Amino acid sequence: MKRFALLSCFLFVVGFSNAQHKFLFHSQNVIGLLEGEDGSAFQFQTINGVQHGTWFAGIGTGFDWYLYRSVPLFVSLNKDFKLSNRTFYLSLDGGSNFPWISRDVDAFSNFTSSKFSSGGYWGTGIGYKAGFKNKKDAIILNLGYSFKRLKEIQRKPTACINPPCLELVEHYDYKSNRVLLRFGWQF
Repeated sequence: MKRFALLSCFLFVVGFSNAQHKFLFHSQNVIGLLEGEDGSAFQFQTINGVQHGTWFAGIGTGFDWYLYRSVPLFVSLNKDFKLSNRTFYLSLDGGSNFPWISRDVDAFSNFTSSKFSSGGYWGTGIGYKAGFKNKKDAIILNLGYSFKRLKEIQRKPTACINPPCLELVEHYDYKSNRVLLRFGWQF
């Protein structure tokens, strides 16, 4: 259902961009530094969409190495503000976060299997755009907050005398709150 909603939004944005000449395609490509309770990590993101006036809407994805490696897939909405000939913007991202990790089971592991599943992803921030003379390209600097969620199910053996032995199943819900600083290029 989430994939269908994201695909529908993307097709809606693309359809509108072909119907109106006032819509401009933009791509935002950023690298970010994440800081939270579980340490520091990097992220790379690309957001592609259309801009109409001071509004930008697009679909984004990337790589996030905070706590456990994952791939967010989200819808992004930005609103530009001009102050003294400088362009600032507010950003809002929301979508799903897909795990890209597998744990190896070895002789020293205390579990027999581990399975990650997707969770939510959202972020918000305020940024600055340093535009170039062509008025389409810009350097982007963004300070914000983001949330990432992943779930894990671990199966562990229990000690028993008579097989078959029962497995202990543990559910983990990783909720990561992070402050982020992103730097990138919009073209």
